[in-house]
Amino acid sequence: MGEPTGVAQQPVKPPIAVMAGTIKEIKIAPCERTTGRSAEGVHLMVQAKDGQIINLHLGPKSALNQTVDRLSPGQDITFEAFRTDAMPKDAYVAKSLTVGGATIQLRDDSLRPQWAMGAQGGRGGGSGMGSGGRSGQGRRGGAACYW
Repeated sequence: MGEPTGVAQQPVKPPIAVMAGTIKEIKIAPCERTTGRSAEGVHLMVQAKDGQIINLHLGPKSALNQTVDRLSPGQDITFEAFRTDAMPKDAYVAKSLTVGGATIQLRDDSLRPQWAMGAQGGRGGGSGMGSGGRSGQGRRGGAACYW
């Protein structure tokens, strides 16, 4: 957020936290503060066990349509996530999600997004995350993106 380069390109990575909670809402909204190129991003509003609401940023909508289709409010979720000091205290960026026993990797260990892997020469093929044009009802709303 507000940095000239993304966190994956920075030499010191933020710590990764493991958290859990219940998905309260799925939001698809414009990315106003991203270092990426996507117009819309996917956010999960997750209620942690202590009652705190976490704004969990997943990534660009165009890369996450199949992932979003697997998520719904009311699901319990475990996730690995990070945040920087420039982000609001309740905002995190997801590295991975575990829902219903299935884990979805969104970023590698250097925090490089899976959807960006094919963009660099020699990094290998696609991410397998899929794309498409569907966005279900109840999944729109305002939130800033911080990835």
